[in-house]
Amino acid sequence: MQENNMSVFGTVIRNEEIADFMRLLNLAREIFKQELTVVEIMPGGLTNKNFRAVTEDGTQIAIRLAGQGTANYINRPGEKHNAGEIAGLGIAPEIYYYDPKTGSQIVEYIDAPTMHPVDFQTRDEVLVKAGAVMRRYHDSGLEFKTSFDPVAKIDEYKAILDEHSYGKRYEGWERMVEALERIRAAYAKQPPRRVPCHNDALAENFMLQGEQMRVIDWEYGGMNDGYYDIACVCVENPLDARCEDVFFRAYCGGEPSEEAKARLLINKFLVTSHWSTWSLVQICYGKDADFYWEYGRTRAVQACSFLDDPQLFPQPDPAGRLTGRRGSPWNSSERSLPIS
Repeated sequence: MQENNMSVFGTVIRNEEIADFMRLLNLAREIFKQELTVVEIMPGGLTNKNFRAVTEDGTQIAIRLAGQGTANYINRPGEKHNAGEIAGLGIAPEIYYYDPKTGSQIVEYIDAPTMHPVDFQTRDEVLVKAGAVMRRYHDSGLEFKTSFDPVAKIDEYKAILDEHSYGKRYEGWERMVEALERIRAAYAKQPPRRVPCHNDALAENFMLQGEQMRVIDWEYGGMNDGYYDIACVCVENPLDARCEDVFFRAYCGGEPSEEAKARLLINKFLVTSHWSTWSLVQICYGKDADFYWEYGRTRAVQACSFLDDPQLFPQPDPAGRLTGRRGSPWNSSERSLPIS
């Protein structure tokens, strides 16, 4: 009779993950030339497993055991380069070891409070510092080795779904696909300015270390429209109108332009469409189907709510003039402006 034996690590680490996990622990010992006295799992993380380890002299480090299959849709060598560049600014954690094949890594442990949506919803200090640090890395002049085009990423995800013959879709899927094609065509005529972006700016990826806001987990980092990062903060927390205004003003350094407002709305739709499709890929790779279906469904509902906003796709008035905000990419007669 065959028994289903559980890993000695319980449900934290599966049997097929043990070899990589033990390798990372041994590497940490070699790098710091000390034994590890503490190894404990850290909360959070949808695709990876993260651990805090402590060496004999009290040095704290963070160890990431990358999720299996993630290298199929995350550019791991690109992440290594991008995260290293941001670490050079003192924003991302210092990297001690990185496996470009899997994405498993050993990095600086930031001993500071992790932010949560409630921090963005109730603390103006957090909104202001998050906006400032985002503007800092957007304006850094760094060139990431990877690009992050949310429309192209959704195409990649759709191809994965087809490969797995996964046909289940959310309500409103056809509307989302049609809107994505309209945005693709508009951006082909009027491309947005590309800057180094995080592209997964969840509250939990921000850590307030004293007066400095640090940003972790650069898996999806790439050159992108900076408004995508801003939109991610706004929709993932989510922010009410007042908090969004505080955050957006902190980022812009004052009153946002009409173009900035138009591009933020477009990117709110792109953020929610991207993550709703991403969630279906997680189901294809054997993750918790109930959790990821609901995770993606809520974002699909958000995406469709943005489609209902008349400012997203402005219609011409009787004189043939667009009624949307000035600077919208739907008005091809206007030039694309830099982030302001």
